[in-house]
Amino acid sequence: MVIRLIIAGFAVAVVALAPRSRWSALAALAAGAVSVLLLGGWVARDTLVPVGPMLLFVTAALGLAALAERAGLAEGAAARLAGAGGPRRVYALVCTCSALLTFVVSLDGAVVLIVPLVRALSRRTGIPAAPLVAGAVGVANAASLAVPEGNRTNLVVMSRLGLSPAQFVGHLFLPGLAAALVCALVPVRRLRDPAAPAAEGCASFVVPWRIGAQMTGMLAALDGIAPAFSLHGGGLVALLAVAGGTAAAAALANYLPVSASVAALATAGPGAYAALIGLSVGALATAHGSVATLIARDLSGDRRPWTRARAPASAAAVLLATVLLWALSS
Repeated sequence: MVIRLIIAGFAVAVVALAPRSRWSALAALAAGAVSVLLLGGWVARDTLVPVGPMLLFVTAALGLAALAERAGLAEGAAARLAGAGGPRRVYALVCTCSALLTFVVSLDGAVVLIVPLVRALSRRTGIPAAPLVAGAVGVANAASLAVPEGNRTNLVVMSRLGLSPAQFVGHLFLPGLAAALVCALVPVRRLRDPAAPAAEGCASFVVPWRIGAQMTGMLAALDGIAPAFSLHGGGLVALLAVAGGTAAAAALANYLPVSASVAALATAGPGAYAALIGLSVGALATAHGSVATLIARDLSGDRRPWTRARAPASAAAVLLATVLLWALSS
């Protein structure tokens, strides 16, 4: 067990310290391979089941987004948004579009589509791309909590517990919107920062092998070692403990590996909803906590520090969403 903890800690550390590095991806993948060798092929199976469909979906979405940008769709949409008024109004429209896209095409799909729009909008208006990307990504992650199809994790937990879409929306729609609002407020003050030169040209079709390697390695390394914790209890303290614990785990190790443990431990009741809050919103605290964040930063070329600005907002959003969940469940 000690050896596995060391391997898991190594995989998480290399991705956390260098989320955009090819070497960190290879190191994480190597750590996952060692776990497979130690425990057997079932680890590889448990890893490929969630990662495989995610990679196929993201690869297809990236290809479609590149085609749409080359066809001028992003420029056309940017031209319409650019005429909305000042930077704050444009920013509000970008965040709204991000939330609506998340409701329709899920978190990862929304981010893949919104980043080309932001690139074009920044070129056209001179508004810095960094706060637009940060706002869009934050809103998409938090808004993915509001509807079942917003995130694959939602569907897994719903299936595990036998929840209906109406039950899910009734408990999490308002907490998701509240969390999205909190996440949208943080980048507003950066709208008047000097704009860096916007990237020219169109997005290229790429296979996100680095992100896939990082996720595969971490999920394999962490498989079966997540500590058991109770998801029972509907009191505010219990819900905050569940949401805070899953948020910290998702931020540290990425929400994909943690979601596998949540799905296994979930029990019907408010605790499961609190865990989903922690997964969706807590993952925003670090640059590697969410696959969508990794994709957005790659597409936009954003290399600015992430955690210092986003961790307090993520914590506040988790707190507000959990309090609303408790109020709705009482």
